Amino acid sequence: MQLFIEEILSKRYLLALLTLILGSVVTWGMFSTSMDASYQSILSEDDPYRAEVEQTKLDFPPSTSVLFAFETNTHVFTFDALQAMDDLTHRYMEVESAISVGSLINRRLNTDDADTFDRDYLLPELSTLTQRDLETIRHTALNDKDLIKSLLAREGDMALAVIKYKVATDDQDTRLSVAKSVITLRDSLREDHPNVSIYVLGGALFELDSYNAQIKDSKYLFPLVIGISILLLWFCLKSLSFSLCLFVVAFATIGLTIGTFGWAQIPFNQISSLGPLVVLIIAIADGIHIVSIYAQGLNKGLAKMEAMRQSLAINIQPVTLATITTAMGFLCLNYSSSPGIYGFGNIVAIGVCWAYLVTLTLLPALILLLPTSSASKPLGVRTFIVYVSQLVEKRGNLLFWCSALLIVVTLALLPLNKVDFNRYSFVDKDSDFHHVMKALAEKIGNDQSLVYSIHSGEYYGITELEFLTAVDKFSLWLEEQPEASFVTSYTDFLRSMNKSDHDDDEAWDKLPQDKLQIIDYLVGYQLVQEIEPSLEPIFNTDYSAIRLMIGTSNLSNVEIINFSDRIDAWIATHVDPKYKVMHGDNSILFARLDRSISIELMKGFSLSFILITLSLIIGLKSLRYGLLSIMPNLFPATIVFGFWGLFIGELSPYILMLFSISIGLVVDDSVHILSKYISAKREGKLPEEAVRYSLDKAGSAITITTLSLAVGTFVLIFSNTFHFQNVALLLTPIIVVALLLDLLFLPPLLIKFDRWADRGATQQTQGHST
Repeated sequence: MQLFIEEILSKRYLLALLTLILGSVVTWGMFSTSMDASYQSILSEDDPYRAEVEQTKLDFPPSTSVLFAFETNTHVFTFDALQAMDDLTHRYMEVESAISVGSLINRRLNTDDADTFDRDYLLPELSTLTQRDLETIRHTALNDKDLIKSLLAREGDMALAVIKYKVATDDQDTRLSVAKSVITLRDSLREDHPNVSIYVLGGALFELDSYNAQIKDSKYLFPLVIGISILLLWFCLKSLSFSLCLFVVAFATIGLTIGTFGWAQIPFNQISSLGPLVVLIIAIADGIHIVSIYAQGLNKGLAKMEAMRQSLAINIQPVTLATITTAMGFLCLNYSSSPGIYGFGNIVAIGVCWAYLVTLTLLPALILLLPTSSASKPLGVRTFIVYVSQLVEKRGNLLFWCSALLIVVTLALLPLNKVDFNRYSFVDKDSDFHHVMKALAEKIGNDQSLVYSIHSGEYYGITELEFLTAVDKFSLWLEEQPEASFVTSYTDFLRSMNKSDHDDDEAWDKLPQDKLQIIDYLVGYQLVQEIEPSLEPIFNTDYSAIRLMIGTSNLSNVEIINFSDRIDAWIATHVDPKYKVMHGDNSILFARLDRSISIELMKGFSLSFILITLSLIIGLKSLRYGLLSIMPNLFPATIVFGFWGLFIGELSPYILMLFSISIGLVVDDSVHILSKYISAKREGKLPEEAVRYSLDKAGSAITITTLSLAVGTFVLIFSNTFHFQNVALLLTPIIVVALLLDLLFLPPLLIKFDRWADRGATQQTQGHST
């Protein structure tokens, strides 16, 4: 080890130059990075239903669309609201690549109402309408069951309009461009119609919101984190130059990390974009341990070279061990099948390795170039560590039992947590998205949907009565289920046409029995579809399969999965196996994502916990202390999640991800405390003396790193991104609790355990001598 340290110091300028050259080449890859803000970057790649959904999309090409919502305090059948919808109908082509628009303005009447009013559309020319006409139209619309399933709230106070668009290339730049054109049109309509509330909703808009949130965080929030961290380090290290050196190392690490992803052509996503910030903080933490011991050496009168030599001798082993264990913790996220989660783990693991390299090759050269006088004062947290050391000596027993009680109580609270998540619950409460989704759930009842495709197995199979009867039976059963707001399928259309052809006699609300009549209705629907391009496809191009949609509302992921499982059970019992039924919508994928990733993350956490513990046993060269490290590494997360269960209780995959990675972050502190303690014990010091030594050598550094890490994560509570806000809410207290356990629980634990072990060894020796 000493030879390695001498090589680092004697060749520090050469190593620094090589690092800068390598860093320049790798960092150039930053210009090749890309951002994937779509939901595909989150969904599990291994879900067997994903192939079914993709196949259904091929059979029934989904039309890309955006939703405009018009809302008033009374009802939308006013001149102001209808004029706003009419303007949208005339201006919808302002949305990039728009091909059609569907709203109350161009809504066709059903056959019975068309005969009654002697017109084809719900609304005639607006300029010809009177107030009495509006009341009649309102009454007609609210009694149209199909209309209130899709475009109109039950009370009439909200109406929807759907603009469909078709882009030449489905890439992110195109989707974002479409979303921006939608926002421009919405803002213009709002300005023209101030008395009507107008909102927009759509996948492209959600992607734009996510993209803008990440850009805002990169532009404003991350510089704020960096600025606060520099000031904090300046206070703690009593040296601005040392703080700036640490950030040079950290920025070099970030450049290498992002550049590596760029050269590998791996896009960042909503979750992995957090990685560089975590890497920044870890890189600073590595450097703080070296700089703090170096500063303490200078403060005691050592020469610069000797102080750096001493710092490296004390820190290389724990920094190396912390790098290995932290990388292990994040690499175990590869157990997850979600690209967003394992991508985050990989980028941090890569960054941790780069941080280790840059800390050893660049930091010593930078620090040794600074004048000695820059570190003439003791560290800013020194007084705190002295107080902690005295507290452990005087009240160690009380600290131990209080900590043990807290651990036991919070372990008992863990079962209060439930793995369930509404993926829309995190959306900004002031956003269009949140408002419209809430209105869809409460006023229309179709904020979610489950889609199925049912294959007959033969060309023109959707004209066979046996197949249609099976589909109709399925549709009627679904309509009876409490979770279903409505059900739409091709058999609904056939029953409706059959009833209409028999003077709306309820007795004829059934499937037509004549195949030729079924084919006539099929041709009729195709003609309507040509006139109304806004209609969704309900059968595929070779007429072998039918698309069925179930509208649902206010269901959590667990409730969606339970509903889906019940549907699957019914299909297995009542549908002939020759008819293949496939899941066809991402709703089920998102719901199953929570369940599968939760299991995967717990497996990953278990593996990382075992590997980290084994690494500590090997690295510390002690089975005893390696096993004792379990407590300060595991219990910070269990304590915080215990309180989370008491006050909140909802666990999403992204929250569980924080539980999984927490051990990879907090292990750094315990490694430094234990390594210094073991060194002192091997020199023959008593447990109390060894604790005093470990707190003296490692206490200041781990306190500074924790403060830096905690402040950096807490600032994320102001983030525009939900995932970053979760980091602030959960990771910050885990980090702080880890420090408190390392300072107030681990030292008394070590003293108690070693007293017991030493007493047992003494008694055993005396027994042998007797």
